[in-house]
Amino acid sequence: MFDWLIVGAGFAGSVLAERIASQRHESVLLVDRRSHVGGNAYDCYNEAGILIHRYGPHIFHTNSQSIVDYLSQFTQWRTYEHRVL
Repeated sequence: MFDWLIVGAGFAGSVLAERIASQRHESVLLVDRRSHVGGNAYDCYNEAGILIHRYGPHIFHTNSQSIVDYLSQFTQWRTYEHRVL
């Protein structure tokens, strides 16, 4: 038995599930039609061992240090700077 059922494991569903579990100490069942969390921002390794963006490239940007700090608990960042020549 779970306290919460969250449908959709993209950004919003994943963050909501984590916050409920870690802050409220309640159990959460997180379901998604895909076999992974992260929605379209999901990365995986291909057969050659290369990390790929399965659903196309994604770039995350924010001016909020608290968001960067929160997400840094779950990922490693790769710096990217877009330049128009």
